[in-house]
Amino acid sequence: MDIAPSDIEDKSTREVLDELIQYVVTSGEEMESKTTRSGGQTDLNIYLCDNQDYDIGELDQWVTYIAENDGITGHAENYVGEHTFSEQVIDEDISLVGISTPAKNREDEFVFVAKDGYLWVLTTVHSDWRDKTIENLLNYLPCVERLYLSADDLRELTDEVKDARVSGFTAKYHAPNRERDATLIFSGAEENDLEDAEETFDAKPTRIEFDQTNSPATAIQGSNTNEGRVTMRSVKRGSEGKAVDTIMGLTAGYQELDRQSFEVEHAPVRQELDSGFTVDGFTAVELTDPDREQATNEELIADLEENILNGNQYRYGIRDEQRKIRVYDTDHDELFDVALEPPNIILYARESTTALSLRSFVRDVYDDLDSTYSLSKSHNPVAIQ
Repeated sequence: MDIAPSDIEDKSTREVLDELIQYVVTSGEEMESKTTRSGGQTDLNIYLCDNQDYDIGELDQWVTYIAENDGITGHAENYVGEHTFSEQVIDEDISLVGISTPAKNREDEFVFVAKDGYLWVLTTVHSDWRDKTIENLLNYLPCVERLYLSADDLRELTDEVKDARVSGFTAKYHAPNRERDATLIFSGAEENDLEDAEETFDAKPTRIEFDQTNSPATAIQGSNTNEGRVTMRSVKRGSEGKAVDTIMGLTAGYQELDRQSFEVEHAPVRQELDSGFTVDGFTAVELTDPDREQATNEELIADLEENILNGNQYRYGIRDEQRKIRVYDTDHDELFDVALEPPNIILYARESTTALSLRSFVRDVYDDLDSTYSLSKSHNPVAIQ
């Protein structure tokens, strides 16, 4: 990506997207000759992050925080030591960020956009270098976290793309009671292939590719993942406006679905009384109906300890005769409770809990424990009695 500050100065989010879309605009002939979405061609990627405390222009102070924090891991320390960072503020909501890798004599560019409580990161950098640069930075920044969608929400979001059909996908199956995991990758998928994969293998989509028509030929090739990334693979010349509309629709839908799943709308509030205290409000994220036999509390605790709680991120204590785990998330400095109703897992927010720690734990469950859980959220201004 070779973008000048003047290219995005005094522009709206939509105008910035239109500027970056130009990197993937192609002719009809070039689009028709394209037979695969892999390889080293340029994609426009938009990373969507929950922004709890990052203001445009603060990159240097956050990198310093990572470098000087005694609690950071060796990986983060190495990452900061092996790269240099710059941020050029374009206006109060937009900046141009550079991440240099001196050992490889290269610098990669990213556009940061702060919007409605979210941080968008836009780039055309190839995936090999996105992994080494921006994805690591977003992983180590404690104040932001990539959004996350369950498989059902990812399907719902993709189904709402106008004039589009599923043209490929990656779907995964992972469960502790089976001897194998499975990853299915389909390119050139036909109608119902994704449904067949779900019905036959119980595989859950983590990335869905779509082809979108524009009167009437295929004009836009895109994809979205369950880990907060929307991609524009190619856009036929003349369809730039429709491509921007698609991105704006996907990002708005992504943010709304993530809010519905993880936002703590009613945190518990303790009120002291003369005769004791009351607690009002609750928010619970429920993981239910996995593809597994009934487990005991002891077995479910053992699964969680082996697959999730054994890392550096969590400190925990088992309570109430092994019916509840109180968890401290060291990455986000938050407490929450995990109620065990085998095989179901219910996360209850406490006073300090935000979407950051709830989302992070749920992502770990899907990635490391069992991808077949269904997700729902319940909340009420009055606590459960």
